[in-house]
Amino acid sequence: MSRADIIVSINNMELGSRIRNVLIQSGLNVLDVCNSGNEAIRRVRMLRPDVLIINYELPDTTGFEVGKIVAGDGLCTVIVLTNQSQKEDIEGSAGHLDIICLNKPLNKTTLIYTIDIVLRSKRKVKKLEDEVNELKKNLESRKLIDRAKGLLMEKMGLPEPEAYRRIQKQSMDSGVPMKDIAKIIIDTMQ
Repeated sequence: MSRADIIVSINNMELGSRIRNVLIQSGLNVLDVCNSGNEAIRRVRMLRPDVLIINYELPDTTGFEVGKIVAGDGLCTVIVLTNQSQKEDIEGSAGHLDIICLNKPLNKTTLIYTIDIVLRSKRKVKKLEDEVNELKKNLESRKLIDRAKGLLMEKMGLPEPEAYRRIQKQSMDSGVPMKDIAKIIIDTMQ
């Protein structure tokens, strides 16, 4: 499992300490263990963990309320430790949020496996987001080049292959990306 930063928020500090030890033994980095919802929110905003593990029952609020804030703001994935009835309440209203429920009593293997799945999913999502951003940049570049090519064809009477070659040649001669050459052509010819 890859290294991940985790915050644990449990109203029972002894249980929090045991969870912390299990996570550390599994190669995870526990940034903090706290015992209230408000403290958990502050720590998450300050420390930016990958995962918040939080008990449903806390002295000042519920883990689900904290999870709605943390996951709603896209700060990290939230794993809420629940009993069966609490889990049913959460799952009915948290489908669109990055909140996962785990039933108590907590099982070490299940907890570690869940964190592993969360981390793998986050990596896949990040990779897909990067690919989408790259495709958007390429599409924008392509649009600029096509627009500049169209202007060269219209204003200078060049055939399409020649207009493209001009942009390409200017780019190679100047060491400037084709999209930047296209912007210059658009700005000067409009």
